[in-house]
Amino acid sequence: MAGRGTNGRHGLRGHAGRTAALARLLHKECIQLLESYRNRESLPSSPVAGDYLVSTPPLVPQLSDAEKISILHAALKECLRLLEDVITREDAEFSDEDSEYRRKRKTVRDRLGHLLASTEQLLVDGQKFEAEVKEELDGQAASGSFGLKMWIVRVLQDLVHWTGQTSDTLRSLPAEMVKAPKTMSRRTRRGAGKIRK
Repeated sequence: MAGRGTNGRHGLRGHAGRTAALARLLHKECIQLLESYRNRESLPSSPVAGDYLVSTPPLVPQLSDAEKISILHAALKECLRLLEDVITREDAEFSDEDSEYRRKRKTVRDRLGHLLASTEQLLVDGQKFEAEVKEELDGQAASGSFGLKMWIVRVLQDLVHWTGQTSDTLRSLPAEMVKAPKTMSRRTRRGAGKIRK
């Protein structure tokens, strides 16, 4: 049985490493997607001012690594939802199906879905955080075409930010983080009320 436990820890460590590599790759692709969109729309390369659209509890040092992963998972989930909103809106208005931007966009969406599924396997039972979105797509109708483009840039900036945060956090995981989630579930459930946002 000791061998099985060791293999389980090694397996989770390997999964965390693969998830970190996936996040790092996706981060680079999100940067490329943002640049591709700016080039397509002839927009300046400077960042759009304002806070990130997706808001979470702050990733302070006092948080455990499990809590940080839970927060990042919630942020990535909202990022995927926002990207789906962008895709739905753009597909309704544009027909450049074979554009480089659209191909990059599909790659990012698919890989973000894979990253969500991968980080979910690292979550600890009882850990639950939620992310909020400050400005939804529906609120951009009155701002016109340019306002919509700026909102899309902000969505893509969020993707760059949160995939970068996820990559950095996963790469810095200590060895003790690779313990199987089931072994931590009882202790975590006792404190679940304190960390639920």
